[in-house]
Amino acid sequence: MKLLQICNVGNICGGTAACAWTIQRALPGWSHQVWFRSRPTSETAAAFSGATICHVPQINTRVIHESGADVALLHNIGPFPDEINGSPEFPSLVIQYHHSQGVRQTADLHVACSQWLGNQLSLRPAVLYQPVPVPLDGSFSPRDRFTDELIIGRLCTPTARKWPAELVLFYRNLARRHRNVQWEFVGAPQPMQPQLADACEGRVRFHEPDWQARQHLRRWHVLLYSQPHFTETFGRTVAEAMRAGCVPIVDSQGGFVEQIETGETGFLCSTREEFHLAVSELSNPATRWRHSLAAKARADSLFSLRAFAERFYAQISSFATP
Repeated sequence: MKLLQICNVGNICGGTAACAWTIQRALPGWSHQVWFRSRPTSETAAAFSGATICHVPQINTRVIHESGADVALLHNIGPFPDEINGSPEFPSLVIQYHHSQGVRQTADLHVACSQWLGNQLSLRPAVLYQPVPVPLDGSFSPRDRFTDELIIGRLCTPTARKWPAELVLFYRNLARRHRNVQWEFVGAPQPMQPQLADACEGRVRFHEPDWQARQHLRRWHVLLYSQPHFTETFGRTVAEAMRAGCVPIVDSQGGFVEQIETGETGFLCSTREEFHLAVSELSNPATRWRHSLAAKARADSLFSLRAFAERFYAQISSFATP
């Protein structure tokens, strides 16, 4: 079987390319093509080893037909300029994978990355959670989960909307109340780093937001993320953290709510005080270990490569069944 995936942005760090990369690994028995509407970076090209990747700025029914794909999976792709509904030259199955709201190309089957997003769409598509890998780091030992020092990290793309200025005060208040915490940031914009370092009283490390950065999740005890003014439809980094045994503390909104069982596999917080209480609870190594195991078990059942493959085949089968 031949799978063609189409993404808008050719950057493995951010956008939907990371999802497409993991889908390639979730379906090892397929032949894979991945098209990007913007030119893929060298890091992206290296990551997609084993797949045929192309820069195809203009997507239409003709070029998809010429690809010879059995299934075309469109990641947030807008309407084609020459859409031909019911064309016999169209691939056998076209799936639109909705990662956010917006006007999208029509398809045979529509799926959403979360129930929260599905409820926002008039189509009410089926839910297909993204697959995420287990970040690998040979230097990690499970014994590290029992240290008195608590390592709390934040990992996201270095865009202004992900790093609002109010974060400095947010971390200053937490750092003053939790002096046992080592703070780490991946993707913090350069101008903000001195402010965050001062807010965290110097107990801080900064890392570049490259493709290997997710390996830090293996060392971190906690992933803490708050940006209440921007709702995430699905927390991919949250899912990766959980699979690594890193406990998430995040805003109680969007796709996070269905990913985390608060107080069991992580913490959903609506106020700054709730973030403080969650950090306090996870300062206990035994409590932290219990949450870590529970988070990993839940993420393995919902977001593993095997879980995605099973749900993907179920969606295809349901479409094929009269």
